[in-house]
Amino acid sequence: MSETIISVAASADTHHSPERATVQLTLGFEGPERQPVFEKTRQLHAEMSESLRALHDPIADAVTRWSADQVSVWGQRPWSQDGAQLPPVYHATTTVRARFRDFQALARWIDSVAFSEGVTVTSVDWALTSATQSALQADAQKTAIVTARSKAQSYAEALGLSTLRPIAVADPGMLGDDTASGSTVSVARFASHDMAKSSAGGPLDLTPADVVISASIEARFAATA
Repeated sequence: MSETIISVAASADTHHSPERATVQLTLGFEGPERQPVFEKTRQLHAEMSESLRALHDPIADAVTRWSADQVSVWGQRPWSQDGAQLPPVYHATTTVRARFRDFQALARWIDSVAFSEGVTVTSVDWALTSATQSALQADAQKTAIVTARSKAQSYAEALGLSTLRPIAVADPGMLGDDTASGSTVSVARFASHDMAKSSAGGPLDLTPADVVISASIEARFAATA
């Protein structure tokens, strides 16, 4: 009995509320003398580190991990509008990152540091725990496979075929077809977030969008009458 080979691609998304948030700060100053600029930056760095150290506990507390391990110090001589080289300006910056499990504590902490001189809140990235992400990836893969089988069944029925037998399932591109593209298995896309003061002037209101986990697969089936 002859078989008709049907190849399909499918994808699936699953959504989940963020469970972790990683905030990044840039700390720094500039001025006409190197040493005062560096000392001010070092002092600010120490203050931010101490505030995070007080919140950090990998098991129980608001901050699961943090780092403050990047520093840059440099000088430059800017040019005036008239083309004259001006006296040197010195810069010093450090980077601080912290991962929060408690989003209310994150909002309070950002509220307490965001308006300090020399502090720039660079970003807040939302994520899931490894266990949750792995489970959601597996669910998305299963859903993508079910979708692929449904598509193949529709093709088979349109051809007047009734029996469908799976031959292969793979990550995109691994079946040798040039038509497929996309990520391998799954990609976590971190959605944007809102950062705004409440109308009552209370703590920062962080409202993260869901984290989206995607899975893409290719599948091949043999169909017979």
